[in-house]
Amino acid sequence: MRTFKHLPSVDQMHVVVLTNYLRRHHALVFQQVAKRVGKLTILLSTDMEPDRQWEADWGGLDVQLQKNWMLTAKWKHSAGFEEPNFIHFPVDTIKQLRRLNPDVVFSYELGMRTMFCALFGMLRRQVPIVAVGNMADHIERERGPLRRLMRRFLRTRVDFATYNGPSCKRYLQNLGFSDDRLFHFPYCIDMDKAYAGEKSFNADGYRRLVYLGAISSRKGILPFTKAIADYLQSNDTVRVTLAIAGDGPLADAVAQLANDRLEIDLLGNCDASQLAAAYQSADICAFPTLGDEWGLVPVEALASGLPVLGSCLAQSVETIIVDEKNGWSFDPTDSDSLRSAIDRALRTSQADLEKMSVAARRSAVDSTPEASAERFHDILRALTGDVSESPVRDDAPSSVGSLGNLVP
Repeated sequence: MRTFKHLPSVDQMHVVVLTNYLRRHHALVFQQVAKRVGKLTILLSTDMEPDRQWEADWGGLDVQLQKNWMLTAKWKHSAGFEEPNFIHFPVDTIKQLRRLNPDVVFSYELGMRTMFCALFGMLRRQVPIVAVGNMADHIERERGPLRRLMRRFLRTRVDFATYNGPSCKRYLQNLGFSDDRLFHFPYCIDMDKAYAGEKSFNADGYRRLVYLGAISSRKGILPFTKAIADYLQSNDTVRVTLAIAGDGPLADAVAQLANDRLEIDLLGNCDASQLAAAYQSADICAFPTLGDEWGLVPVEALASGLPVLGSCLAQSVETIIVDEKNGWSFDPTDSDSLRSAIDRALRTSQADLEKMSVAARRSAVDSTPEASAERFHDILRALTGDVSESPVRDDAPSSVGSLGNLVP
């Protein structure tokens, strides 16, 4: 791999990170990164995107807003959902980078932000440009031809890229990134949302499922609830409560599926302590998404000691869930796969859920902000040519605990 031996030591580096807006879990990581580098500056395209229902919280970081143009387009996916897509053009990127004079640049996503960074890198070849890839191949392969063409161009203009999981890595490899240009930079979770106490489960014959997220078509919660209701019509050995922490346009449609064996408990939008309480009271976490480039909820659930009944179209489920060990995975576009997973989950005894709970927490042990920040630190060290302890490049299990030790 190419190294930049002229770079200062990590504790003297000025690192600039560019992204659209700062999510809570990213802020937690960068608070830890800021302790490890000389200076950290974060450039944002906007303080918050229009469809987000929380206020910006930058956690004391050095955050600066860019001059940005934003377009809103409609994203339609073959799985049957559509959502607004916010496209950012941070037009003063090169000007800001010249002003800041960074040692290293990290740019999120492979769009116009990274294109501007790549152009800056052509002017300052001594500054490594790292594209931060948070994406999944099953989502990205449906993007338009112009975006695919731009990303193939960017592959030749950035020095390295990071991936958050195996699906992202496959996508970057298909773009033409060689393995020696790829680094693993995993997501973390906000541990305040996880339940840290001793986990207990309901007796056999009753199961409380919890779903956290938007009640929208992309999240797959309506067809999942229908599948649960249909399953219970022919299986009278169990009653189910589906608790839903969140809101969205399909809330009424989901609520109407309640019957004498299926209770729907709409909790509304919840803060961190309420989310932790929701994990505490549940037996199983449901995550039936039709398209998530990662999915933090399954990892939060695992950290809470909760087995996950999750869609394989969430990269976190693909990466972490081992069937019958810490959860059950299914293809939400395949009705037989979904029904089989529901059956296996609801037939799991209280005693087996308790064993799976121990395995669940073990599989999420390394999903902390400190662990993600240490990966970021390793990347910086690798750029300088410091190979005394090479950064880990594989997908798992190191990013999410030891999957080889799931059975207690």
